[in-house]
Amino acid sequence: MFRRSLSTSTPGEDRRAAGGRRAWQPAPGEPHDTCFRCGRPTPVGASLCEVDNPADVKAPSATQAHGTIALGVIAGFIGFMLLAGAVSGGVGPFEASIAGRATQANGGLEVVVRVSNEGSRLAAASCRVSQAGVQSADDVVFFTELIPPGETREFTRAFAPSVPGAPARDPDRLAVRCS
Repeated sequence: MFRRSLSTSTPGEDRRAAGGRRAWQPAPGEPHDTCFRCGRPTPVGASLCEVDNPADVKAPSATQAHGTIALGVIAGFIGFMLLAGAVSGGVGPFEASIAGRATQANGGLEVVVRVSNEGSRLAAASCRVSQAGVQSADDVVFFTELIPPGETREFTRAFAPSVPGAPARDPDRLAVRCS
């Protein structure tokens, strides 16, 4: 709120403004701001006193300051989006299918997922194997290893056995989606 003076002068010292006139002083009890540089009283809204700002150059308004900040934030978001697009361009799409499935002795399922990278860059896919394409908490979700463009790889993943009392998984109704 109050700024300390960094100058060697004291507030009681008679520093003169440009033209030899005496610097502004508030009337007793009059609201005022303080000079950003030396701490002397200034009229409300003035950031520098007459001694430190003899030409009476106005400070930017709040609208100008906030507008500049808003433009910087917007430019930052646009730059981030352009960078993200450049970095992720050519990744995917990934085609995925269930290549095989088997029921395990403990009641779980083992699923073989075939994933093809149809993009133009080396990339890994995020895959989800679910019952009938409906997402649930017991879906198998995994990341593949890096797949070269135009190549296909197979990955084997296991579903845990169904919870007692829950409906059993139908191996013929499994669906996979990779992105």
